[in-house]
Parts: sequence; C-alpha cells; structure tokens
Amino acid sequence: VGGAVKNVMAIAAGISDGLGFGANTRAAVITRGLAEITRLGIAMGGKFETFMGLAGLGDLVLTCTDDQSRNRRLGLALAKGQDLEQAKSAIGQAIEGARTVYAVKKLADKFQIEMPICEQIFHLINGDTDPRQAVQNLLLRDPKQESY
Repeated sequence: VGGAVKNVMAIAAGISDGLGFGANTRAAVITRGLAEITRLGIAMGGKFETFMGLAGLGDLVLTCTDDQSRNRRLGLALAKGQDLEQAKSAIGQAIEGARTVYAVKKLADKFQIEMPICEQIFHLINGDTDPRQAVQNLLLRDPKQESY
C-alpha cells in the first residue's frame, strides 16, 4: 500500500514545489501523506510499524523530494500549467501515481478512510480541478488532529 500511495503523494509534493510553497509545505505534505498512507494500510490489515520504516516513511520521503521521481516531476509540470497528457509526454516514462490514484480512491471509499490529499490529486488527474484549486481545497478544510 505504501509503495503505491507514495506515488500519489509525490505528485502532491511536486505541485506544492511547483507552485512555490517551499520546504515547510513539502514537509507538511509528506507528514500528512504518511498519515493517509498509514490509515489506509492499517484498515487493510497492515501494521503501523511497517509504515514508519524504510518501506513506508523512507520511500515516501525519497519519492517526494528526489528530482528523479517521475511522480514528483508530474506534479511540478502540472503546477507550471502543463496538462496531464503534455506532462506525461514530456516525462516520457510511466507515471504510476496518475493511474494508482483511481485505485486509492476506490480503497479509501471502500474502507471509509479520509484521504484528503489523495482525493484532491484524484480530482486533478480526473480533470475536475486545477493545481491551485486543489491546494485551496486542502487549505479550506477544518483543522483536525492528525491520526493514524
């Protein structure tokens, strides 16, 4: 689960970076992304500890921060105004998060797990919103305690 959902989070991190939000916001995306991944993983029978190690947090941090990450590069391109097909063509390689987000949405709905970052990336990839509006939608959410 972590290996798949981290690709969706990397798209979000790329959007954040591409819109110029900086390191603090990227850290927030990673932290809240880890919470989303962990909630879904536990609902599916995974163990909390698994998501705190290299296969969870480690992989998430790398994919959200490395300039070689195709998913992060997709987010950067979308933030700069490219449409999905232009961005995918420019990257020229498979971008797992753009496909995975549909399965993540289905799983979140099935297990009734709140995954607001994934939900906004789903709407973005689906063409229902743009990067700035997706960020705005996240910022307008009521504050809540982080939970795993």
